[in-house]
Amino acid sequence: MSPRSSALPRSIEVAPAPAWRLLWLWIPLLLVAGLMVGTALDAPERSHTELMITLPFLAVLAAVLTWAYSRRRIVLHEDTLEVLSTFYRKRVPVSAMRLDEARIVDFAEHGRYKPSIKTNGYGVPGFQSGHYRMADRSKAFCLITDSSRVLYVPLRDGSALVISPERPRALLDALQALAARPDAH
Repeated sequence: MSPRSSALPRSIEVAPAPAWRLLWLWIPLLLVAGLMVGTALDAPERSHTELMITLPFLAVLAAVLTWAYSRRRIVLHEDTLEVLSTFYRKRVPVSAMRLDEARIVDFAEHGRYKPSIKTNGYGVPGFQSGHYRMADRSKAFCLITDSSRVLYVPLRDGSALVISPERPRALLDALQALAARPDAH
């Protein structure tokens, strides 16, 4: 067995995202549920079957979206970085990264690295996950939980990874070490 094949996956801590951000999800769902109940009680001629179907649906929707919010992981497998975030997954070989151009940024200081348009993603204020477009219209895969310490990694295909590891410098150093290995290319 070669040393390369015996390498175990290495889990990278994701910067924490406060649970209170879920209020951006729960409050609108609770308002919709309250509006539906209020409307049904004001109109006795309407069937309560609507409530029996819609309210459980809203509860399941809230549960699924809450679960998705908490599903985030960054794993370094041998020579591939895997990012799992909400409903999305991205695997990128280290050889596909332009690590010489990678940056650790704070969006407050470097807004050009901030995703601007959600194309297929999940987001609440302060949390972005999935596929986005950058200000220059290039594509990016995002897992952003802390906008003050973001690792921006451009890829050879013109897209980018924009992620929030707990220790972005340590992850960037690990990726650069992998890229520098003679068997990495």
